[in-house]
Amino acid sequence: MSTEWSHASWVSFIGMIAWILGIISGVINLFWGFITLPGVIIGWGYPIWMIISGILVILISFFIIFPKFSIKCSKKDWDSLLNWVIPLGNIRFPWMFIWGSIVCILGYGWGGLAIIIPAFVLIFAGPKPYEWKTGN
Repeated sequence: MSTEWSHASWVSFIGMIAWILGIISGVINLFWGFITLPGVIIGWGYPIWMIISGILVILISFFIIFPKFSIKCSKKDWDSLLNWVIPLGNIRFPWMFIWGSIVCILGYGWGGLAIIIPAFVLIFAGPKPYEWKTGN
C-alpha cells in the first residue's frame, strides 16, 4: 500500500505527537490534582481522581500510544494501524478508538483527540477501505 494519500502528512504528524500530548495532559492532571489537594475541605475525590487519572494517562501514552500508534503514524505504516484491532464477534473494531476514548476521558478531552481524529480519518478516508468484518 502506498504511504501517501491526500491526508497522509497531517495524519502522520498529529499521530506522531499524540503520545506527547497525552503525557502533557497527564502532567496537567497531576499538577492540578496536587495543587488542589491541600485546599480541599469537601470533595477529596476530585484531586485524588486528577492525580490517578494523570498517572494513568501518562502510562497509557508512553506504553501503549507511543509504540502502537505514534511510531506507526510517524513511519506512515497504515497497514499496521488498520490491523490493530480487537475482534468483537465478526467485527474488527480499531484499538485506536478505544485507547483514544480512554485518553479523552481520563485526560479531559484534548489529550485523546490527537488519537481519535487521525484514527477517524484513517478508517473513513484512508488510503484503502477499512474492513469492519472478519473473513468468517
